[in-house]
Amino acid sequence: MDTPADLNAMVLFAQVLQLGSFSEAARRTGVPVSTLSRKISGLERQLGVRLLERTTRSLNATETGREFFLHCQRLMEAVEGAQALLQQRKAEISGTLRLAAPPSLSDLILVPLIQSFVAQYPKVTVKVLVTDRHLDMVEDEVDVSLRVGRQAESSLIFKPLTRYRHILVAAPAYLASAGTPEHPADLGRHRLLGFTKWFGDVSWKLSDGTEVQQSTLQLSLGMNDYAGILRAAVAGMGVAEIPSILCRKELREGRLVPVMPTWQFDEVDLSAYYLTRLHPSRMVELFLDHCSRQMEKIILDSTSGLGDAGAESRKVNRM
Repeated sequence: MDTPADLNAMVLFAQVLQLGSFSEAARRTGVPVSTLSRKISGLERQLGVRLLERTTRSLNATETGREFFLHCQRLMEAVEGAQALLQQRKAEISGTLRLAAPPSLSDLILVPLIQSFVAQYPKVTVKVLVTDRHLDMVEDEVDVSLRVGRQAESSLIFKPLTRYRHILVAAPAYLASAGTPEHPADLGRHRLLGFTKWFGDVSWKLSDGTEVQQSTLQLSLGMNDYAGILRAAVAGMGVAEIPSILCRKELREGRLVPVMPTWQFDEVDLSAYYLTRLHPSRMVELFLDHCSRQMEKIILDSTSGLGDAGAESRKVNRM
């Protein structure tokens, strides 16, 4: 026999013989009877021997099958032992994971990440600090901080999670009464809603691929929380600048529509930052890996159905 035996079929053979019937093995393993039968028949053909004597009322191993069963049983026990070890390792991950994130990302990005992580590691508890200020991760005892844009701290390393754009949106009722801007120069004639701190001017930089327009703007409503800006836009208070991943529901439902979609903001990065001088705990390493695996799905869920308005959100290379 040149081809190695099908290890999965060997385990299934051992389970069928140990449980005494195809139907009971199917019930225990969740594998259909037809699949079990096909797998074991294929194993017999591959080995060139008959392992089972089947009748309508009984199932018995041949002499060769009984000898072969002893080896398959040890394989099955090894597989079960490996699975039990992995389950035990998962159960052993416990403790408190301390996270930080900007206000606007806490519900649509961070909560889904936490939900799926604690489903895998139920002994983990999570504490989240929602803030838009820069944290001292040692003093504030933060394990992982989700941050938008590159940070200057040399003591931190980061894992890129996704890249997306901000977009301009407005309620259909507002555009019906105020008109629809077609060029950045038109924005000065509209009520504008955007992210801002207490002091400082707001500047929007937009490009259509050939021309770049950057303007210092007077906002009708400035706020340091995109959730509030989103609500104001839906209420028809003006043209709003909002991350595309935060307004997908309102766009799907038609409560908001894209404004000047051919004019785009620069892309921004969302990354997970953590300390370099402290070796990450196993729990932190697992959460960082989990973020990398799950972020693509979360972003796709956030932007599905948006057409061009959400197409700019994409996964970036992991570090």
